Amino acid sequence: MSKKPTTRRSKPKLDPGLLLAHKAYEAAINSNNTDLVMAMYDKDASQLPPDAPATVGWDELKAAVAGYFAGYKTRWTKVVLRNYVAGDYGFDEGHDTAVDIPIVDGKPSGKPIHYDCKGILIYKRQKNGEWRVFRDIWNNNKPPT
Repeated sequence: MSKKPTTRRSKPKLDPGLLLAHKAYEAAINSNNTDLVMAMYDKDASQLPPDAPATVGWDELKAAVAGYFAGYKTRWTKVVLRNYVAGDYGFDEGHDTAVDIPIVDGKPSGKPIHYDCKGILIYKRQKNGEWRVFRDIWNNNKPPT
């Protein structure tokens, strides 16, 4: 008798350095603090959000992050599905969910907006060996609710 092939996939082995950078980036976003998020970015970082132009350049990126936190209290859960390193670049594919609560009169208020996304993070190794986000790319799996 032969064994039936298994359809269950084993969990991929994740690069520990990229995984630490990923968790630090997620924590920075969930702090809702622009400076903490900006500290996670490479000097040449950019974002490619869904349904919006790319955010390119440090000043534009900082303004976008600050604007996001001015408009919403956010909480992201970013689950790494696979990651790998190629030279001084790291690649991270994941499934992200988020809840944004609009800021009204300086306080989170109003109906929460839920997101279900697939995301790709590209990291660039810095001279000190740390990873910083070089590209943050995501797309909604379904329209936000």
